[in-house]
Amino acid sequence: MTQAPRCPTRPKLSLLGGFGLVLDDVPVTLGIQEQRVLAYLALVRPPPLAHRRADLAERLWPVPAVRSAASLRTALWRLRQADERLVRASRDTVRLHEAVDADVWRCAAQAGRLLSGDQELRPQDTSLAVLRGDLLPGWDEEWLLLERERLGQVRIHALEALAGRLCGLGRYLEAIEAAYAAIGEDPLRESAHAALIEVFLAEGNVAQARRQLERYTALLWAEMALRPSAGLTRRVRGCAEVARAAG
Repeated sequence: MTQAPRCPTRPKLSLLGGFGLVLDDVPVTLGIQEQRVLAYLALVRPPPLAHRRADLAERLWPVPAVRSAASLRTALWRLRQADERLVRASRDTVRLHEAVDADVWRCAAQAGRLLSGDQELRPQDTSLAVLRGDLLPGWDEEWLLLERERLGQVRIHALEALAGRLCGLGRYLEAIEAAYAAIGEDPLRESAHAALIEVFLAEGNVAQARRQLERYTALLWAEMALRPSAGLTRRVRGCAEVARAAG
Protein backbone atom coordinates (compact mmCIF):
# COMPACT_ATOMS: atom_id res chain seq x y z
CA MET A 1 0.00 0.00 0.00
CA THR A 2 1.50 3.29 -1.05
CA GLN A 3 1.49 6.20 1.35
CA ALA A 4 -0.16 9.45 0.41
CA PRO A 5 2.35 12.17 -0.45
CA ARG A 6 3.29 14.26 2.55
CA CYS A 7 2.10 17.85 2.37
CA PRO A 8 4.87 20.35 3.01
CA THR A 9 4.48 22.42 6.15
CA ARG A 10 4.54 26.20 6.10
CA PRO A 11 7.96 27.85 6.46
CA LYS A 12 8.30 28.94 10.09
CA LEU A 13 10.17 32.17 10.76
CA SER A 14 11.27 32.92 14.32
CA LEU A 15 12.47 36.37 15.36
CA LEU A 16 11.79 36.22 19.10
CA GLY A 17 14.80 35.09 21.10
CA GLY A 18 16.93 35.01 17.95
CA PHE A 19 16.61 34.34 14.24
CA GLY A 20 15.42 30.92 13.15
CA LEU A 21 13.94 29.38 10.03
CA VAL A 22 12.37 25.94 9.71
CA LEU A 23 11.51 24.50 6.29
CA ASP A 24 9.47 21.29 6.21
CA ASP A 25 10.31 20.69 9.88
CA VAL A 26 14.06 21.03 9.27
CA PRO A 27 16.03 24.00 10.70
CA VAL A 28 17.81 25.92 7.96
CA THR A 29 20.84 28.18 8.27
CA LEU A 30 20.85 31.37 6.21
CA GLY A 31 23.49 34.03 5.71
CA ILE A 32 23.11 37.24 7.66
CA GLN A 33 22.05 39.22 4.58
CA GLU A 34 19.22 36.81 3.83
CA GLN A 35 18.21 36.89 7.50
CA ARG A 36 18.01 40.69 7.38
CA VAL A 37 15.77 40.60 4.32
CA LEU A 38 13.31 38.14 5.88
CA ALA A 39 13.27 39.94 9.22
CA TYR A 40 12.64 43.32 7.62
CA LEU A 41 9.86 41.99 5.40
CA ALA A 42 8.18 40.33 8.40
CA LEU A 43 8.38 43.37 10.67
CA VAL A 44 8.07 46.43 8.46
CA ARG A 45 4.90 46.51 6.35
CA PRO A 46 4.29 42.74 6.51
CA PRO A 47 2.27 40.96 3.80
CA PRO A 48 0.12 41.51 1.90
CA LEU A 49 1.92 44.85 1.70
CA ALA A 50 4.96 45.00 -0.56
CA HIS A 51 8.14 47.08 -0.61
CA ARG A 52 9.60 48.88 -3.58
CA ARG A 53 12.84 47.12 -4.47
CA ALA A 54 14.81 50.36 -4.55
CA ASP A 55 13.54 51.40 -1.11
CA LEU A 56 14.24 47.98 0.40
CA ALA A 57 17.77 47.88 -1.00
CA GLU A 58 18.53 51.38 0.23
CA ARG A 59 17.16 50.61 3.70
CA LEU A 60 19.09 47.39 4.18
CA TRP A 61 22.29 48.39 2.37
CA PRO A 62 23.00 52.12 2.85
CA VAL A 63 25.63 52.16 0.10
CA PRO A 64 25.54 53.48 -3.49
CA ALA A 65 22.36 52.39 -5.28
CA VAL A 66 24.09 50.10 -7.76
CA ARG A 67 25.76 48.11 -4.99
CA SER A 68 22.66 47.96 -2.79
CA ALA A 69 20.52 46.74 -5.70
CA ALA A 70 23.08 44.03 -6.46
CA SER A 71 23.17 42.95 -2.81
CA LEU A 72 19.38 42.66 -2.74
CA ARG A 73 19.33 40.62 -5.95
CA THR A 74 21.88 38.22 -4.50
CA ALA A 75 19.98 37.85 -1.23
CA LEU A 76 16.68 37.23 -3.03
CA TRP A 77 18.30 34.63 -5.30
CA ARG A 78 19.69 32.78 -2.28
CA LEU A 79 16.31 32.87 -0.54
CA ARG A 80 14.60 31.40 -3.59
CA GLN A 81 17.26 28.69 -3.72
CA ALA A 82 16.44 27.82 -0.11
CA ASP A 83 12.68 27.70 -0.73
CA GLU A 84 10.38 29.30 -3.28
CA ARG A 85 7.86 29.96 -0.49
CA LEU A 86 9.92 32.59 1.31
CA VAL A 87 9.60 35.72 -0.81
CA ARG A 88 7.62 37.04 -3.74
CA ALA A 89 9.59 39.43 -5.91
CA SER A 90 8.71 41.25 -9.09
CA ARG A 91 10.71 43.73 -11.09
CA ASP A 92 9.61 46.58 -8.83
CA THR A 93 8.42 45.09 -5.52
CA VAL A 94 9.31 42.53 -2.87
CA ARG A 95 7.21 41.02 -0.10
CA LEU A 96 7.23 38.03 2.17
CA HIS A 97 5.48 34.97 0.77
CA GLU A 98 1.99 34.36 2.17
CA ALA A 99 2.99 30.81 3.12
CA VAL A 100 5.42 32.02 5.79
CA ASP A 101 4.33 31.75 9.43
CA ALA A 102 6.18 34.24 11.68
CA ASP A 103 6.17 34.12 15.47
CA VAL A 104 5.92 37.92 15.71
CA TRP A 105 2.57 37.77 13.87
CA ARG A 106 1.28 35.13 16.26
CA CYS A 107 2.41 37.34 19.14
CA ALA A 108 0.50 40.32 17.74
CA ALA A 109 -2.61 38.22 17.08
CA GLN A 110 -2.59 36.76 20.59
CA ALA A 111 -2.11 40.22 22.09
CA GLY A 112 -5.01 41.56 20.05
CA ARG A 113 -7.33 38.86 21.37
CA LEU A 114 -6.20 39.37 24.98
CA LEU A 115 -6.72 43.12 24.76
CA SER A 116 -10.10 42.89 23.05
CA GLY A 117 -13.40 43.09 24.85
CA ASP A 118 -14.02 39.38 24.25
CA GLN A 119 -14.52 37.70 27.63
CA GLU A 120 -13.72 34.23 26.31
CA LEU A 121 -10.16 33.15 27.02
CA ARG A 122 -9.04 30.65 24.43
CA PRO A 123 -6.69 27.87 25.57
CA GLN A 124 -3.99 28.92 23.10
CA ASP A 125 -4.07 32.48 24.43
CA THR A 126 -2.83 31.41 27.87
CA SER A 127 0.53 30.36 26.44
CA LEU A 128 3.49 32.62 27.18
CA ALA A 129 5.60 31.16 24.37
CA VAL A 130 5.37 34.07 21.91
CA LEU A 131 4.85 36.72 24.59
CA ARG A 132 8.41 36.26 25.82
CA GLY A 133 11.82 36.59 24.22
CA ASP A 134 13.61 39.66 22.94
CA LEU A 135 13.24 40.61 19.30
CA LEU A 136 16.42 39.57 17.46
CA PRO A 137 18.79 40.07 20.41
CA GLY A 138 22.27 41.14 19.37
CA TRP A 139 21.11 42.85 16.19
CA ASP A 140 21.84 46.57 16.07
CA GLU A 141 20.01 47.52 12.87
CA GLU A 142 18.70 51.07 13.05
CA TRP A 143 15.31 50.09 11.60
CA LEU A 144 14.94 47.43 14.29
CA LEU A 145 15.02 49.81 17.27
CA LEU A 146 11.49 51.13 16.77
CA GLU A 147 10.11 47.66 16.01
CA ARG A 148 11.73 46.29 19.16
CA GLU A 149 10.14 49.03 21.28
CA ARG A 150 6.76 48.65 19.58
CA LEU A 151 6.65 44.89 20.01
CA GLY A 152 7.82 45.21 23.61
CA GLN A 153 4.86 47.45 24.38
CA VAL A 154 2.48 45.03 22.68
CA ARG A 155 3.80 42.10 24.70
CA ILE A 156 3.80 43.80 28.08
CA HIS A 157 0.23 45.03 27.66
CA ALA A 158 -0.80 41.53 26.60
CA LEU A 159 0.94 39.93 29.58
CA GLU A 160 -0.74 42.31 32.01
CA ALA A 161 -4.11 41.62 30.39
CA LEU A 162 -3.49 37.87 30.54
CA ALA A 163 -2.60 38.09 34.24
CA GLY A 164 -5.85 39.93 34.91
CA ARG A 165 -7.96 37.52 32.86
CA LEU A 166 -6.44 34.46 34.53
CA CYS A 167 -6.82 36.03 37.95
CA GLY A 168 -10.51 36.64 37.28
CA LEU A 169 -10.89 32.93 36.48
CA GLY A 170 -9.18 31.92 39.72
CA ARG A 171 -6.16 30.52 37.86
CA TYR A 172 -3.76 32.23 40.21
CA LEU A 173 -0.52 30.37 39.51
CA GLU A 174 -0.79 31.00 35.78
CA ALA A 175 -1.70 34.62 36.48
CA ILE A 176 1.39 35.00 38.66
CA GLU A 177 3.59 33.60 35.89
CA ALA A 178 2.12 36.06 33.38
CA ALA A 179 2.60 38.98 35.77
CA TYR A 180 6.21 38.02 36.46
CA ALA A 181 6.80 37.82 32.70
CA ALA A 182 5.43 41.37 32.38
CA ILE A 183 7.77 42.55 35.13
CA GLY A 184 10.64 40.88 33.30
CA GLU A 185 9.85 43.00 30.24
CA ASP A 186 10.09 46.22 32.26
CA PRO A 187 11.08 45.89 35.94
CA LEU A 188 10.20 49.54 36.66
CA ARG A 189 6.70 49.45 35.16
CA GLU A 190 4.11 50.01 37.89
CA SER A 191 1.21 48.39 36.06
CA ALA A 192 3.17 45.14 35.78
CA HIS A 193 3.85 45.07 39.53
CA ALA A 194 0.24 46.08 40.16
CA ALA A 195 -0.94 43.09 38.11
CA LEU A 196 1.11 40.76 40.30
CA ILE A 197 -0.07 42.45 43.50
CA GLU A 198 -3.70 42.09 42.42
CA VAL A 199 -3.22 38.34 42.00
CA PHE A 200 -1.74 38.05 45.49
CA LEU A 201 -4.66 40.01 46.92
CA ALA A 202 -7.22 37.95 44.99
CA GLU A 203 -5.87 34.72 46.44
CA GLY A 204 -5.89 36.24 49.92
CA ASN A 205 -2.13 36.53 50.23
CA VAL A 206 -1.99 40.07 51.60
CA ALA A 207 1.45 39.64 53.16
CA GLN A 208 2.92 38.64 49.80
CA ALA A 209 1.25 41.61 48.15
CA ARG A 210 2.76 43.92 50.74
CA ARG A 211 6.24 42.42 50.28
CA GLN A 212 5.93 42.87 46.53
CA LEU A 213 5.01 46.52 46.99
CA GLU A 214 7.99 47.01 49.31
CA ARG A 215 10.36 45.43 46.77
CA TYR A 216 8.99 47.59 43.99
CA THR A 217 9.19 50.71 46.16
CA ALA A 218 12.86 50.04 46.94
CA LEU A 219 13.70 49.32 43.29
CA LEU A 220 11.91 52.38 41.96
CA TRP A 221 13.60 54.64 44.49
CA ALA A 222 17.05 53.17 43.82
CA GLU A 223 16.73 53.45 40.04
CA MET A 224 14.64 56.58 39.53
CA ALA A 225 14.30 58.32 42.93
CA LEU A 226 10.53 57.88 42.52
CA ARG A 227 7.80 56.23 44.56
CA PRO A 228 4.82 54.10 43.52
CA SER A 229 1.54 55.87 42.91
CA ALA A 230 -0.62 56.74 45.88
CA GLY A 231 -3.39 54.59 44.43
CA LEU A 232 -1.31 51.41 44.47
CA THR A 233 -0.02 52.12 47.95
CA ARG A 234 -3.53 52.78 49.29
CA ARG A 235 -4.80 49.60 47.66
CA VAL A 236 -2.28 47.40 49.46
CA ARG A 237 -2.46 49.23 52.77
CA GLY A 238 -6.25 49.12 52.73
CA CYS A 239 -6.26 45.35 52.21
CA ALA A 240 -3.65 44.94 54.94
CA GLU A 241 -5.78 46.92 57.38
CA VAL A 242 -8.84 44.82 56.55
CA ALA A 243 -6.82 41.65 57.08
CA ARG A 244 -5.55 42.86 60.45
CA ALA A 245 -9.05 43.81 61.56
CA ALA A 246 -10.39 40.42 60.52
CA GLY A 247 -7.56 38.65 62.32
